[in-house]
Amino acid sequence: MAGGEAPSPERALPAGVLARIRATFPSLSEAEQRVAEAILARPREAVFLPVKELAQRAGASEATIVRCCRSLGYSGLRELKLALAGEILTAPQHVIHETIQPGDSVLTVARKVLRSDQEAIADTLSVLDEAALEGTVAAMLRATRIEFYGIGSSMPVALDAYYRFARLGLPATVVTDPHMQAVSAASLPPGAVAFAISHTGRTRETLDALQKARGAGATCILLSSYANTPLSRLADIVLVTASRETLFRTEALASRLAHLGLLDALYVALATQRLDAAERALARTDAIIAEHRLS
Repeated sequence: MAGGEAPSPERALPAGVLARIRATFPSLSEAEQRVAEAILARPREAVFLPVKELAQRAGASEATIVRCCRSLGYSGLRELKLALAGEILTAPQHVIHETIQPGDSVLTVARKVLRSDQEAIADTLSVLDEAALEGTVAAMLRATRIEFYGIGSSMPVALDAYYRFARLGLPATVVTDPHMQAVSAASLPPGAVAFAISHTGRTRETLDALQKARGAGATCILLSSYANTPLSRLADIVLVTASRETLFRTEALASRLAHLGLLDALYVALATQRLDAAERALARTDAIIAEHRLS
């Protein structure tokens, strides 16, 4: 394997090469994107390609390949190939991601969509950032207020997060109107956490709210499907999930499952960190909800 430096034996290779490429793709330069596309198109072949041949396939220079690898968190092509080989050559290969065709039966569509959802969770597992998760839990535990922002397809995710964390007795709230998000963010109290959810990391209204929250001194957290976005540059902590969309699911549909899954993980982690208080809060809310059920 050629290209870049050999990895240090003390340094763990960043996992989830393919998911990492997809999450970082929008922030790569045009030339780096051609390298990324060449790897994504034939990942098994890319493991064994000499750097010159990969450069020819991508229509890029060898230096661009090294820059692309470094943008993905690897020291060079050799280190990326080692991680990629571990990902795709040591596990059984399944054809999971399939394009939906207009003539597919309802059952075929259901299978492809659900496989895409499964893959979103699997890819997210491969790119989890332990430091970001730990930082998020610590920030939320000490927060005087936790305010969730999300519009469009991220709005129901923000609402779900609010419902879950409020039931734990945390000082959670949610603002869904784009104008009021900015107003509320600018008025956050000391010690607050502003938690923004944006599939693309490029939603103008959510960016405005995060800017206002940052100006108010809040700790800013972003949950997104992509790294190195305009919103991530405003966030103190960035949580990145991964997903692959199928035909007719061009925005944040599969990614929504990954976002909800990561929020579930944070919910459980927070509950275990404040077990007694969480159990009391859940008991109170369970009793209230039970009042609204038919016997």
